[in-house]
Parts: sequence; C-alpha cells; structure tokens
Amino acid sequence: MTSTPPPSTTPPTSPTAPSSTRPARPARPARPARPARPAIGVDVGGTRTKFGAVSPDGTLAVPYSLPTPRDPRALGAMIAEQTARLREQAHLAESTPVGVAVPGIIDEEREVVELAVNLGWEQLPLGALLRDQLSAPLALGHDVRAGGLAEAAWGAGRLFDQRPAAGSAEAPPLADLIFVPIGTGIAAAVVHDGAVFGDRFTGEIGQVRVEEPYTGRTMRLEEVASASAIGRRFAEQIDPDARSLVTTDGGRPAARAVVDRAREGDADAERILFSALDTLGQALATIISSVGTLPVVIGGGLAEGGPIVLDTLRESISGRLGVVPTPPVLPSSLGMWAGCQGAGLMGMVRAS
Repeated sequence: MTSTPPPSTTPPTSPTAPSSTRPARPARPARPARPARPAIGVDVGGTRTKFGAVSPDGTLAVPYSLPTPRDPRALGAMIAEQTARLREQAHLAESTPVGVAVPGIIDEEREVVELAVNLGWEQLPLGALLRDQLSAPLALGHDVRAGGLAEAAWGAGRLFDQRPAAGSAEAPPLADLIFVPIGTGIAAAVVHDGAVFGDRFTGEIGQVRVEEPYTGRTMRLEEVASASAIGRRFAEQIDPDARSLVTTDGGRPAARAVVDRAREGDADAERILFSALDTLGQALATIISSVGTLPVVIGGGLAEGGPIVLDTLRESISGRLGVVPTPPVLPSSLGMWAGCQGAGLMGMVRAS
C-alpha cells in the first residue's frame, strides 16, 4: 500500500489571479442549506485505485492507493474492504456515503459501465455489483467529470466566480471551467452554470480522430497528445531504444523526461512535445468556441511541466480562436487526487 500526503485544501490565491472573460450573470437564488456530510471517495484507475475520506470543505484525509484488480468482483471486494477500513480510521459512521469514479463511458442513471477500454469492461453493471458488497449509500460516476466538479468547487475554481450548484442544496458552489486531465488518456469535463455539461459521451475528446503531425497517420487524439503518447512517440520517432528516457512504472518512456529535455532546448524533444500540445490545442479551441471562454484547467502529470507546457498550449489555442478571447490556461490545484475528491463529492450530494 502506498500512502501520499493529502493535498493542501487552502484556497489558491494569486495577486494576479486570472479573471474570467465572461460577463457577470445574476446569481441563482439561494436555496435553504442542508447540513453537508462527509463521504468516502474511490477513484478507479487503469492501474491503481485511490481512496480517501472527503470532508464537506474538500479536505482529503487518509489518502492512499492500491493496484486495481482486473476482475470486477475482486474490485468490488477491495472497495468494500477498504471503505470499511477508512470509516474506522477516519472515525466515520457506517452510513457514510461512498462515491466511486471510473473511466470510460458511464450510464450514471443505470449505473452501467458501457465501455472502459483500459479496464477491459463492456456493459458492466458495476453499480449493482458494488451494491451487493456495500451497505452504505453509493454514487457511481465518471472519473473526469468527478474531477472537474472537485476542481470547480475546491481547486482552481476558487480563483474564479463560483455559483450555487444546480439541483442540490448540499453541493458546494462551482466555478465555470473546462477540466482536461492528461495522463494515459485524454478527456474533458465542462462545468457550467453549476453542473457538468452534456451526456455520457460528452468530453471523450481523446477518441477524436486527428492526423499525427509528422507521419500523417490518422490516430486518436490521445495517441498523439496524452502523456503516455508523448513518451511513446519520442521512442518511436527519435530514440527507438528510449535509453535516454526515464521510464514509468510500466516500463514505458515517460513524458516528463521529454518535457525536461525540451526545457533544456533539445530540438527533438521540442518537436514531439510541441506537436502534441498543438494537436491538443486544436481540440480545445473547438470546445472553447462552442461552450464559451471558460478557464481551462489542465490535470495529470503533464500539467506539472510548467510554462513550457501551459504557455505552449495556450498559444496553440489562441492562434485558432480568431476574435474569440483566449481564456486562462492553468494547472489543476488538486493534482492527482482530483478524481478521488470528486468521487467523494458525488457521494455527498447524490448517493442513495
């Protein structure tokens, strides 16, 4: 079991915090407040599953992660065991709700994972499976949408105007933003007017077909611009043995090594990194021109690359927007725990 210190929940501050380019709107009438409740957040990933106790103010306690079982029933048993452990460690009641966030295409109403490629799941009734093993109230949802909600409530969203959440008196206020985690894949969540916008297919931008900048091959966006793709493309096109790259736990070339090389002025690394960010910028410019100039919050390890990543991406977006103002592009404040905190938020507001 690995343990990571909980992320800071101090509201991000900046003397020059970016302001939204959108005009101010009338505030939604306040609803009578109901007492908020803590929850347990579970963020199921392709390789590891994160757990943590989430307070109503977003504070994350007892965060840790474990390898994700490939078998859904083994996963359900692990979640049941670990949530019981968390309740004891965090002194939570037996009735403390559990929110579970998973990747893929999720029918949240039926609690069915229609497709999760990285986990090998198709038409999996995960909600029913988990309810068989959990006695506590449960909410099941999409990992990126959950992360977007957490970021809008407790992360980078605190730099912008926040409005009451739609449909729940227990939910914290939310800022309008576009959350884009970049890891083994790419997806996006649009938080607008107090809710996540769209249906279960919305935000699957990693599946959009694009042209690989140098080979001309048609590929999925996440095969060009995800963190894993950046390392892989460097290995394929520049250094077939990838001997000069630090590798990930799975032995794959690491994007962070390509970013470090590009920062040092390595022309080959710059070519791979900048072409990936330029391709991603095309997709994000289309989203921005459709939903409005919402702040773009980049999550995942690539966001830690600093200005060479964020400024390059912003320039790519800006160059395609024409008369549309370019929104702020900034890193996630919650980091790798956004999905876990968002899962807890789902549990707080809609577990049953």
